[in-house]
Amino acid sequence: MEAFAELLRRHPELALFLSVVLGYIIGSVHLKGIGLGKVVGTLIAGIIIGIFAKPVLPDLLRWSFFYLFLFAIGYTVGPQFFASLRRDSLPQVVLALVVAVTGLATVVVMSVLLDFDEGTALGLLTGSLTTSAALGTGISAINGLPIPPDLKATLAANAPLADAITYGFGDFGLILFLTVVAPKLMRIDLNKEARALEEKLTGSGRSERVHFDAVFGIRGYRLDEANDGLTVRTLEEKFSAGRLSVQRVKRDSQLLPVTAELALRTGDAVVVAAQLGIFTNIADCLGPEIADDPELLSIPRITASVVVTRGAVHRKTLAELGAMPFARGIYLETVHRGRELLPRERWTTVERGDVLSLFGAPEDIERAIAHIGFTERDLEKTDLAFVAAGISLGIVIGIPKLAVYGIPVGVGIAGAILLVGLASGWARGRYPVFGVIPGPAQRLLADLGLIMFIAGIGLTSGPHAVEALHKHGLAHFASIFLAGTIVTLLPSIAGLVVARLMKMNPIMILGGLAGAETCPPALTALREASGSNVAALAYTVPYAIGYIVITMWGAVIVAIMHAIRG
Repeated sequence: MEAFAELLRRHPELALFLSVVLGYIIGSVHLKGIGLGKVVGTLIAGIIIGIFAKPVLPDLLRWSFFYLFLFAIGYTVGPQFFASLRRDSLPQVVLALVVAVTGLATVVVMSVLLDFDEGTALGLLTGSLTTSAALGTGISAINGLPIPPDLKATLAANAPLADAITYGFGDFGLILFLTVVAPKLMRIDLNKEARALEEKLTGSGRSERVHFDAVFGIRGYRLDEANDGLTVRTLEEKFSAGRLSVQRVKRDSQLLPVTAELALRTGDAVVVAAQLGIFTNIADCLGPEIADDPELLSIPRITASVVVTRGAVHRKTLAELGAMPFARGIYLETVHRGRELLPRERWTTVERGDVLSLFGAPEDIERAIAHIGFTERDLEKTDLAFVAAGISLGIVIGIPKLAVYGIPVGVGIAGAILLVGLASGWARGRYPVFGVIPGPAQRLLADLGLIMFIAGIGLTSGPHAVEALHKHGLAHFASIFLAGTIVTLLPSIAGLVVARLMKMNPIMILGGLAGAETCPPALTALREASGSNVAALAYTVPYAIGYIVITMWGAVIVAIMHAIRG
């Protein structure tokens, strides 16, 4: 074993990647659907390997990865963050801020009562509110404190240790609160409340002709004499509930241009696309089905991921979009807001920055793109110069600091890079002519950046974990866990009370709380407990606000605790 430890010491890059491998294994272990996740799993793996081998990694490496993560996550949530700054999103914004402020205040109180240092308070915040990204902003702030280097190292090592202790209950406690405790406090049945909200939203929908569905097919029919003179418009309106669209019309071996006013004649070969369920009715109304002309029926189909940017589409429901002329022949597969999958229902409202996965004929897809926004034509192309320029600008903005009572105060390099990323993502959504970072590349930069940073701080803090155990004993770790349970639950209780005062819908409250505490597993648990995905509509705005604010809190809690501790 000593030989292997020596190998890891001589090759710290091996220890780094091994932490990621073991971290993903730890994070994949779930008990009744609840697990630590890849980030905390990597942190734990890094701490274990750090204790075993004590590898030394250059600080530049981990901070470079963290800066990549900050810019990428800011770029990703930027459109949603700025879209949330509107009047009708005010209750969700208030909910997110109440949770974030209450969480910060609770961490301060518990840290003072239990005499936690700056690093432990930081880990208490990040683990209890399940936002490990705040470790980066907080450790960056610790490195800027006017204290000896050895004390900085100790504080920076205490943070990931406290994060690992509290993160598990941060997930489990919030899931328990949202699916069991909060419904009892509000005296609601999750299933009935979700159904009622869906019915309310559906009732505000539009006509029955507008229902997107990707489960469709293509059929050809020989028009019978009873339908002679039928126009394309009339045919499509007759079967609008199944989103029928005429794709081809062949008359006497000649393909005709398909227009809304085209009058069909007896014997025409008419190729239509529609939901599968209505084809039995179409055959009875149009004429016999054509099955022996594969060339006629070979309609090309493509899929495109379209980013919503147009003002005419922003804040429209899927029902309203389906009724627009450009949606003819278009079928919707998924709707994503950030990384969250939204319900594909008539009442779902799309916003700038949402990504619609559309399926249809190439000409129909091109028409839809022109009205909705833009699509990344080349998913293999990423503007790395734009990424580097954004990070460089953030570094320059974040360098200046003011000394307040001897404490350096400023937005900081990490905070500045995050803000530049937010602005860049928003600008890209508005003006898609620069800064190309396709969705898969955004996820890779964010995931790789955070995971490698977390692995690095785990490896660095491992030896200090043993030292902390010898110095403080298990009682200290137990006090951190106890404080974490309070920090996890109290902000949610405060958010619940304020949301009820604002008369928010109970399901929207629960979805909003899951987002405000940046906890995707809690949203998944809500989805399973209620049998509906409607809570996802309230998740995305608080998540965008909460993630940004709590990440910034990392530096704030360090400054507050340093001021209190003198």
